[in-house]
Amino acid sequence: MKPQAKTHKQPPQPPPAARILIVDDDTGILDVFPHLLRPGQYSIAVASRGSLALELASHRTFDLAFVDYFMDDMNGVVVSQRLRHLQPRIQIVLMSGFSFDDKSEIMSSSGARAFLHKPLNAEYIQALTDRLLAGKAPDDATPC
Repeated sequence: MKPQAKTHKQPPQPPPAARILIVDDDTGILDVFPHLLRPGQYSIAVASRGSLALELASHRTFDLAFVDYFMDDMNGVVVSQRLRHLQPRIQIVLMSGFSFDDKSEIMSSSGARAFLHKPLNAEYIQALTDRLLAGKAPDDATPC
């Protein structure tokens, strides 16, 4: 009888946490936003300026970014375009407390998949995050 090597079955590894970038010059949003998502399920980075977001994205890969439209150093469309240039597979959601008539044009020019109106709604943000990370289109029937 030949000696056989023993193999130890490794426990299944959990899937890697989805990596989310939140970009907003409002520190209140940066403090609250991570708590609106399911705890422990995501690796979350925050940036208080568009330039900081781009620096983070040049060193780390992100699956999803929530980007404020109005920021001091650059607007959300520019940040989104540059993020997509750095990371073509990133899903982007633009956010604003202001209403826009040309929302679809803004989304098209920025490459954003959705536009989120502030104030933030935790249930909708989680549902939107789940859909986008699963590769699905945003649910247009749900108001944002």
